[in-house]
Amino acid sequence: DEKKQGTIELLFTKPISMRNIVLGKFFGAFCLIVIALLPTLLYIFILNPYGMPAGNMDLGSTLGSYLGLMFLIAAYTSIGIFCSSLSDNQIVAFILAVIICFVLYLGFDQLAELFKSSATLIEKFGISYHFKSISRGVIDTRDLIYFISITLFSLMATVFNLKNVRK
Repeated sequence: DEKKQGTIELLFTKPISMRNIVLGKFFGAFCLIVIALLPTLLYIFILNPYGMPAGNMDLGSTLGSYLGLMFLIAAYTSIGIFCSSLSDNQIVAFILAVIICFVLYLGFDQLAELFKSSATLIEKFGISYHFKSISRGVIDTRDLIYFISITLFSLMATVFNLKNVRK
C-alpha cells in the first residue's frame, strides 16, 4: 500500500535499513494476528473441566497446536509481505499470497498422491506435513527449521525485491 499512497519514498529516505523496514512490517502483522488469537486460549480453561473424566484434555497436543500455529502465522505473514512487495495492487498481492500459501499447504500433499513412489519425500516439502507433526505435540527440530527457513527466505526475498525497487 506504500507504493500506491506514495509513502514508500518517505520510507526509503529515512535512515532505516531495508531489513529493519521489512522486519517492522513483519513483526507488526505477526503481533496483530497473535493478539487476535490470544482470546482462544480461554477455550482451554473453559473446556478442560468438561472432559471425561474432568481435566482429561491433552494439553501437550493443544499447546503443540498453538506453537505450530505461531510458526504457520510467521510463514504466512512473511509470504504475504513478500507478495505485497511484488505488486502495487493490494488485491493482486492478496490473491498471489493466498495461492502460494494454498500450494505450500495442500499442493505438496496432492503431488504426493499423484506420485506414490516418492510420496513421503514430496510430502515433506509441504507446510501441512510439518504443521501436523508439531500439532501432535512432537517438537522436532526439522519442523522448526522448515518454518524458520520459509519465514527467513520470504523476508530476505522481500528485502532483495525492495532494494531493487529502490534503485
